[in-house]
Amino acid sequence: MRNLIGQLVDGISLPVPTDPDLLFAALIARVSELRGREVRLVKEEFPQQTASGLWLDLPAYDLVVVDKRATPLHQLAIFFHEVWHMLKGDCGNHGVGKAVAARMLSTGAELPELQEPVRKVAARTEFDRREEADAERFGLLAVTRFRVWLEGEAADTAVDRGRLAGRIGASLGQRRPQG
Repeated sequence: MRNLIGQLVDGISLPVPTDPDLLFAALIARVSELRGREVRLVKEEFPQQTASGLWLDLPAYDLVVVDKRATPLHQLAIFFHEVWHMLKGDCGNHGVGKAVAARMLSTGAELPELQEPVRKVAARTEFDRREEADAERFGLLAVTRFRVWLEGEAADTAVDRGRLAGRIGASLGQRRPQG
């Protein structure tokens, strides 16, 4: 995990802090390079009490969807979670993604090539808890490393990352140590 995060960091040459959209553009370019194919990011509103991210392995490109209502820092954690699934080749937790996929189908997804992959996601009912735990761990580790681009140099020391609550809080944008 740390090696992959290092590979992602090595591809980023942006000022600190930087605009979230610029950071996402740089990350998408870097992940596309590592993946060897185009990666696209879409921000959509997810139904309450469902997933907050989704990865679709489309024939021509990979699509990562993150909840547009999340903070930029949380979107970053969601993005990295989905990138882990993408780069490891596992399908992730699409059981909770069923509502998202169903909604995309009912609203007529903007891109016609999404219809069949979204149907497949909507039909999945099983997921591997270990895959999800690994993706969650990667998302938290990566966002800890990348948050400096969103919050500046002080972000690196603002939260006690030695404790689980501090790491989770950091991924959600909390700046105070959790006790």
